[in-house]
Amino acid sequence: MDKRGSHKHSPVKTVPLELVQTILRSAVNGRSVGLEEAIRVLDCDAHHANRVLRQMAEAGYLEPADILDGLFYWQLTPNGTRLALEPKRKRIGRDKVQTIISALLARAKVINGDPDRLQRITLKLFGSALEERDDYGDVDVSIAYMRRQLSDIERKLIENALKARQSRSDRQSFHGRLMVAERQDTREIMAFLKKGLPHLSLMNDDPMDLGTPYRWLVDHDVKTDRPVDVSDDIVRPNGPSILDQYPRKPLPPITLLEARHRAISANTKVAIDDMRIGLEDAATLEEQMWSPKVTRKGAFIANDIRSQKRVKFAGFQHLCPIWKKDLCGVAMLKEALDWCDEHKVWVRDLFPRVLIQRSDRTHIIRLGWGHDLIYFNVGGKSTTGSLLPRNRTRVSKIDLAGAYAVGRALSKMYDESRSAKMPWFSVDILLPLVELDRLPDFPRLHKAGAFRKGAFQGLREVTFF
Repeated sequence: MDKRGSHKHSPVKTVPLELVQTILRSAVNGRSVGLEEAIRVLDCDAHHANRVLRQMAEAGYLEPADILDGLFYWQLTPNGTRLALEPKRKRIGRDKVQTIISALLARAKVINGDPDRLQRITLKLFGSALEERDDYGDVDVSIAYMRRQLSDIERKLIENALKARQSRSDRQSFHGRLMVAERQDTREIMAFLKKGLPHLSLMNDDPMDLGTPYRWLVDHDVKTDRPVDVSDDIVRPNGPSILDQYPRKPLPPITLLEARHRAISANTKVAIDDMRIGLEDAATLEEQMWSPKVTRKGAFIANDIRSQKRVKFAGFQHLCPIWKKDLCGVAMLKEALDWCDEHKVWVRDLFPRVLIQRSDRTHIIRLGWGHDLIYFNVGGKSTTGSLLPRNRTRVSKIDLAGAYAVGRALSKMYDESRSAKMPWFSVDILLPLVELDRLPDFPRLHKAGAFRKGAFQGLREVTFF
């Protein structure tokens, strides 16, 4: 996707479209986006996340959701859904664009000359491929299907041949039984046109409806079943896009409102009986703290969180800035532990040993020894684990901030070891022996066959499963 924007997608003021698309893709059930999703993607506080979401709404990707007696959130507009569904691709040059167009024209000629097809196609080129640029994200082409004028006998023969090639699962589906031959014909045409052309984006949207300029690539007269000559001129529709005609809801003047009964200082100790706060909860707490509640009359009021005492800790992660630094996992962990020692955070009392375990059933990184430890389960999309100490009954925001920074550092260490695509293993590291100028480089150590005790100062033991 072009970082400078494109004809298809409006730019957002302060965020590149790649991040906008990621936020939209994180929507709950494909529709709902709140502070939590923006905070997770952008790694930011609630105020910045709110500004970005409002900018996305101004650009036409989001609109206020219709909710009653719940926390405010946004929902995707047709433009937002369109951007969310667009696949991410590597950039290509003008030569590649021309190669794709040439291959597409040759294949369209084959389709429109095939006597065993029920349909003929027309193609229109639109989007960035109409311009001269340094690079391109994809080649956007609008495709339209037209039924051939055939005799009953000819149509029946072609339909029977298409039905014979239909998959079993498709024959059992409702739509497959309803339009068996046409559905199979369309599927085969699309597969033939796109084969080996990952940067080709074939869409059923008509550029005239989208209100975007286009150029004819292929036209066909279905009555005579002959190709029609096309012009190289660019057609520029005068009407607005059907997406722009979508009725847009007004942008609320306020979409961020601090909850009631939440004020505690960074050092205030709060009882943690029956409470759980994990690394993965930071964004959720921020949303509950700052998202206003919408009444049945549509008014925004501050959320009352007296029944959710853990929400009082919202924002704790920003008290310790170590996890935001551009550091490798080990360096970040050492700085986070120094910060914890300075602020007398409970994590400082843990034994300075890190254990990374990876196997088909285990994805864990631990800090400590025995039962007195902090550990996290690392998954494909999230890292889970408690930030609360086992042997204490009260904690402060500072305590959680230090534990959060340590947790982020441990998670980063695990990701760095996982990136090596190594076999399952267990690594034991003693932090006091780690020298910053000899930090562990998991991929390089494994490739050189030097992943063993003594490979770098601090590595105690490595076991491959």
